[in-house]
Amino acid sequence: MQLIEWEVNENGYEEQIIIPKEQRDLAAEEGIGTENKQKVAVRILNLNTGETYTGRLAITGNHQIYLPTEIQKMLEDAGRIRIQLL
Repeated sequence: MQLIEWEVNENGYEEQIIIPKEQRDLAAEEGIGTENKQKVAVRILNLNTGETYTGRLAITGNHQIYLPTEIQKMLEDAGRIRIQLL
């Protein structure tokens, strides 16, 4: 199984994180669906504080991972975060 991860800058309250096309393609090869209304297992790491969230999150339109409020708060002013599809 191939590791599917990427990093993004996160400085505010973002409700969604876009899954880049390269990661969507890798996920599809691994049998992970990233279409609207799917749920994916993710690990989100705040690279500034080391805080981690692991769980299942919904995919919204345009290949975006929906972030519930508690995760948005964890990522506020994070600077940089790493997202992994599990």
